[in-house]
Amino acid sequence: MAEYVLRKYREEDFPRLTELWQDTFGDPEELISAFLRRLPAFGAGAVADLEGQAVGAAYALEGLCSGLAGRDAPCGYIYAVAVSPEHRHHGLGAALSRKAAELARLRGAQLICTLPAEESLYPWYEKILGVSCALRRRSFKVQAAPLLPCRKLEAEEYLYLREKLLAGRPHLRIGSELTDFAELFYRRFGGGLYLCGGGACAAYGDRELVIRELIAPEGGSPEAMAASLAACLDRDSAKYYLPSETGEAYISAPENSLPPDFIWNLSFD
Repeated sequence: MAEYVLRKYREEDFPRLTELWQDTFGDPEELISAFLRRLPAFGAGAVADLEGQAVGAAYALEGLCSGLAGRDAPCGYIYAVAVSPEHRHHGLGAALSRKAAELARLRGAQLICTLPAEESLYPWYEKILGVSCALRRRSFKVQAAPLLPCRKLEAEEYLYLREKLLAGRPHLRIGSELTDFAELFYRRFGGGLYLCGGGACAAYGDRELVIRELIAPEGGSPEAMAASLAACLDRDSAKYYLPSETGEAYISAPENSLPPDFIWNLSFD
C-alpha cells in the first residue's frame, strides 16, 4: 500500500501544486502562482507526499470572526482541497482537511470553517472536522440600470470601506494580503472591487455579473447597487447574495459558533 506523508507545503512543491490546482479547478497559472506566493502571509498549506511528490493539497486561510459575544475569534477557512485522480479513495481528502485545520490551529485559529463545494459534502465535513451549516444565504437577480455612481477600488481602499460599513456588526475580517489576492481574483475573471452608491461590492463575470459580496450603507438598497454595478460594467444583469436564515446552506462552522446574521461573504467559492 502507498505510504503517504502529510506535511506542510514547501516552495519546491509550487510547480506540482500549480499542476494539481489547474487539473482540479481549472484556474489560470498566474492566479495560482499569486496565491502560493502570498500564502505564508495569510494561511497555511498541507500536502500529501508520495515518494517526494505532492499528490494532494489543502489550504487554510486566516480570518478573524469579529463581534462574537464581545470577542474576536481567529478562524481557519479550509480551501481548495484537491487530490490527484489516481490517488483518490484512500482518505486523502479527509486527511488533508484535518491537516490543514491542524496547521491553522498552530497559527492561532480558534474556529475552523469551510464552504463545501456541493450540498452532499456538508455531512462529510461535519464528520471529519466537526463543522455543520452555520450560515445561509439567498441569491437575487436584477436587471442592469444606472441608478447609482460606481467606481473601482484598490484593495486597500476596499478593505477600509468594508470595515467602516461593517463596524458594530458580527462579520469576518480579512487582512490586507488576502484582500489583495481577492482583488486579483475578481479582476482576473472580469470584475474587481467597487464603491457603489456608498456601499462595497466584490464582483466578477464576463456575461452575467456575479456579486460575491454586497454591503449596503445604512438605508441603502442592495438591489439598486447590484443594478447599477451591472450597468457600469456593461452587463445585462447581476446576481447577488444576502444573508438569510431560510436560504441555501453556506458556511459550515462549529455548532453555535456564529450568529445567523454573521456577515461572511468573501469565501472564494
